[in-house]
Amino acid sequence: MKVEHIREQLHLLIDEVDDIYVLNGLYRNLLADKRQREAYEEQIRKTKKKDK
Repeated sequence: MKVEHIREQLHLLIDEVDDIYVLNGLYRNLLADKRQREAYEEQIRKTKKKDK
């Protein structure tokens, strides 16, 4: 294998790893948003029950 080919493959792998890190970050943010929304909705339900 030529050095240029190895270098190109390495850069492709690095790009894939970067994509995975970005996707993991987005996934974590979405999960946190979902948990926050569920907690907020639960709080609203509890407040409505107290008001009745």
